[in-house]
Amino acid sequence: MSNDHGKREIPDSVGARIRYLRKQLNLSLKDLERMTGVSPSYINRLEKNHRKAPSVPIIYKLAPALGVSPQELMEMTEEEQREKDVIELVLTHHYTICNGIPATQPMKDGLAEMLQTVMSSDLDGTNKVRDSIVIIEKVREFLKLIRE
Repeated sequence: MSNDHGKREIPDSVGARIRYLRKQLNLSLKDLERMTGVSPSYINRLEKNHRKAPSVPIIYKLAPALGVSPQELMEMTEEEQREKDVIELVLTHHYTICNGIPATQPMKDGLAEMLQTVMSSDLDGTNKVRDSIVIIEKVREFLKLIRE
């Protein structure tokens, strides 16, 4: 007789899927708790992969609130699995910049431009001083955007 305690047929990636769907629906952890009765701290631990796969009853509570079937909740789509470039992430996701300030599209564009400048600079080569100055200017432009 084998001991199968702790073994589930639910993939570890389900936490990432929960977070992805919750963010797509613009739901807070508290919103999801109100809809499902599942505690925000538990959902947060799932999303951060601090808890392994949730039980089947939890899946059946979360799935409808996230607008998917239980089976869909357990399968990440090709788009979700695709590795994304950092610039793509900066431009396409919802996030805050600092102190809870939501990133506006101009802020995202500025951040993406600043990152692109840093990544394309040559700080070890003959143009390191010029590239450093260009980076500083991009940082100043970005700071101006978030302080407006």
